[in-house]
Amino acid sequence: MEKVGKLPPLLDKKNGTVVYNDTFGSADHPDMQSLTRDKSNAVSKNILYQPAAFESWPAYATGPTFGQMALIRKHGGEGQSDLVNPWEKKVIPKPKFLEQLEGFLHTELRALDCPPKGPSELRLQVYREVFEYLITDFKTYRPLLSAVKNEYELVISDLHQKIRELEPLKQMLVTVSERCDQKIMQIQEQERQDLVDLRKENIRLLQKIDSMKEKEKDYQAQIDKISEELSREYERYKNECDQRRMLVQDLNEMRYQREQEQSVSGGGSQLDGETNETHDKEPEHQDDPIILKIALRKCREANEQLTAKLNETLADYANVVPRRHYELLETEYGKYKEKMKSKEEENEKFTNELEALNKVYAQVVEQRDAYYVELETLKRSSTPRPRWDKCGDYITGGKKRWKELADGKRSDNLVDILLSEISGADISSFTNQDYFQGLGTGDSVPVYLRFDGQVKNLKMDRINTNKFIKEFWKVKIAEDAKISVGTHQLMAEYLSKYLNQKYGEKSMEFAYNLNDACQRFSFDSRIKQFHDILLGRMDEQQYHKCARMTALVQRELEKQADGNTFVSPDELKLALGKHIGKKSDFHINQLVELALSSCASEEANQIGISKLFSDTEDGKQSEWLELLYSQDTKERLELVEQIEAALSEKTGRAIDDENETDATSAWEITGKELRDAVLAADEKVGNEVLEYSVCWAFDVLKADNATYPKPTKEVIQKLQMSALPLL
Repeated sequence: MEKVGKLPPLLDKKNGTVVYNDTFGSADHPDMQSLTRDKSNAVSKNILYQPAAFESWPAYATGPTFGQMALIRKHGGEGQSDLVNPWEKKVIPKPKFLEQLEGFLHTELRALDCPPKGPSELRLQVYREVFEYLITDFKTYRPLLSAVKNEYELVISDLHQKIRELEPLKQMLVTVSERCDQKIMQIQEQERQDLVDLRKENIRLLQKIDSMKEKEKDYQAQIDKISEELSREYERYKNECDQRRMLVQDLNEMRYQREQEQSVSGGGSQLDGETNETHDKEPEHQDDPIILKIALRKCREANEQLTAKLNETLADYANVVPRRHYELLETEYGKYKEKMKSKEEENEKFTNELEALNKVYAQVVEQRDAYYVELETLKRSSTPRPRWDKCGDYITGGKKRWKELADGKRSDNLVDILLSEISGADISSFTNQDYFQGLGTGDSVPVYLRFDGQVKNLKMDRINTNKFIKEFWKVKIAEDAKISVGTHQLMAEYLSKYLNQKYGEKSMEFAYNLNDACQRFSFDSRIKQFHDILLGRMDEQQYHKCARMTALVQRELEKQADGNTFVSPDELKLALGKHIGKKSDFHINQLVELALSSCASEEANQIGISKLFSDTEDGKQSEWLELLYSQDTKERLELVEQIEAALSEKTGRAIDDENETDATSAWEITGKELRDAVLAADEKVGNEVLEYSVCWAFDVLKADNATYPKPTKEVIQKLQMSALPLL
């Protein structure tokens, strides 16, 4: 804000002196003083100065005023007098200094374009300047007015300081409010999930209650059935006892009658014989038949009474079960009654929970309807979903690899993957994964990854990964050469040793990042080959074979170029046929055509040597080397298929027909059989290839030691990971 010029003093019209007003009262006030200044000097300081004089002016006089009511006689001519109107107006004009102050105020406000209403720093500055002018010109009250002004300034400054202090608190309050909103949303999401879990648990418990009620009904039906069977058995047993007793009674009666008849007939004949022989002998004592009949009748009457009483008792206790059975049933009934009581309590509890869940469900339904309306609104206003499957035609690996990358991913994840493919950067640079979790220290974990805890994600890109792999191979080849020619140290153990020597305490961090980069950039042939050899899925000899093959071809081309940087297609064919072994004309022509299209030199129909073997800008191998190595892989797989066919033709069995679950029927072969199959597949193969094939397939140092049989499927899988065909 620009400093507003000081208000000029007033000039007296009569004598041209500068007049300073010291009071708000009359000009005759004793404290009023006048200062005389040179008129020419005052005018030269500000050409806008205008002469004016201080005048006394009441504060209430904002315009014209009327005089006091009085009868004033006006003397006229010829001795006549008239009365003057007592309400004649008397105008009190505004002082010039006040008019000058107000004019200056309005001019500055218009010049600074201050708002007419509301607080404003610009308006405050203008009024502050006017007040300063007023304090300066009224010297008598200057200390008091200055003190008042200073107090106001101190309060305003203090308020400004407090506002500046409260600004960070305001920002912090906004941040805390946003965090609280996020936390509330998280809690709502968690409660929503809890409600879903409670609903599922409620449904499960209701199903359990229904199943227990069904079991209770089954038990009750079994009890009723057992009771009916018991009553039927008891009735049958009672009838059988009654019939048995009646049969025994009839048998006894018949036996008694027969004995009585025998005794009567035998007694008469004996009496006739004895009368002639011994008359003086006394006859045997026998019961009186009449007495016996009476006793029999009494016994029958007693039997009838007992039978009637027995039938009456059986009729009274027909529906009575034995006490032992009753006690067992009562005990079982008590158990079921307790279970029923507990189930009723659980049912009541579940009923209350169901009511609460129904209320929550109603709220969830309302929220769902609101979300559905919002979803429909978004569907109408949002753009259509992109067709992500089109990306498979433009990335390395084609649609198959894109399908693997996009499986189960959301749109934002697919955007990250697409950006990483376009830029060649690490996919983790587009994600929020900052740490890897250690795999532990067990024997199943590779040596270079045995670690507990978290490891920082360095987000290695493909260029740095390829650079590390090339540097690693150089160091390892040099170390292996120091030990013995033709032998190689184990990849996993040497990698752990190399990382410890190079990175020290951060070796495990780099090992996990290297493992992650190998998995993510598996579509890169160099990285995939390194990872397969590291995991034992490929023989290390395959890398050395490819490196040797590349070096031989490059050396031969440089020899033929004779100091130039390019060769002709015929020279390239000659070098390939000389150092790459058994390669068909079709494959050689493919390599030559690709070299002409992608590695053409500035010279007409010439091929640049450096372009054939140099990496691309993103650290990837040249297309020519990719085709060369892929042809080698196809040749290896074709040779293994021929070996497999030779084995099948000799034994009449096929690997695909093997039953993996039946260990006794597994097809096994020996080292000698494998040698014969290799010779059958390629008669011109050398002893070195035969020795290597048997040693690699049977994990032995010499082929003669491969005497034990091994499953044919494992042998074929090992050959597929070998370095065949050798140079």
